[in-house]
Amino acid sequence: MKRQILATLMLVWGIGTVSLVQGFQTAVVFPVSSVEHVDSRNQVLTFKTQDGQVRMFRVAQSVGMKRESFAKGDLVRIEVDLDDQIVNIAKIDRGALRSK
Repeated sequence: MKRQILATLMLVWGIGTVSLVQGFQTAVVFPVSSVEHVDSRNQVLTFKTQDGQVRMFRVAQSVGMKRESFAKGDLVRIEVDLDDQIVNIAKIDRGALRSK
């Protein structure tokens, strides 16, 4: 009986640990930024923020990035986690910005 309880507790603990590893916590959001350079080989994106600062962050493995995905001048929304990795990146339609 003790072994069954112990096995159940280990299973519950293991499931909880896996879900913690998959999650991330967003630290900074750059709502509108312009892509400056894409280094798909090293998974690094350089971009310029709305206030003119040039930033460079590694793209998280779970996000991935292909050279064809983004080009210099594209407007993007970027989320960076506590480890200074881009965890979410999405293109912004220029037409949508003009209508606001």
